[in-house]
Amino acid sequence: MITVVGLVHVEAGRLLVVRSRNKKAFYLPGGKIEPGESPADALRREVKEELGIELERPVVLKRYVAPAYGEGEGAMVDMTCFTARLQGTPRPTSEIAELTYVNRDEYRSHVETAPAIHEVLADLVASGQISA
Repeated sequence: MITVVGLVHVEAGRLLVVRSRNKKAFYLPGGKIEPGESPADALRREVKEELGIELERPVVLKRYVAPAYGEGEGAMVDMTCFTARLQGTPRPTSEIAELTYVNRDEYRSHVETAPAIHEVLADLVASGQISA
């Protein structure tokens, strides 16, 4: 099981997703938790590294367990998702090649994403936060 954190940030009915350099799939901003690090601290660190912004008061949204994209058959990811207020405008930095915002239909039609994102988007559509 790979334990990670992810930022769920919705703007204008679309979910923020990022793509790392040399990868095809889009993910939520975030990443693996370092030893001795709290999930909220890991999220702050990862988002600062990936998007060059600070987060204000991360709050746990939901935990997802899904197949881990690109990690081999049977590998699973345990992802704790947070919401938070962004301090600044997200922009790709260091390891991030691209960021975009997607709704469910855009994601299904032309954006390859990690399996856990399917569940996140389904929940956001069901709650009315993301447009179909």
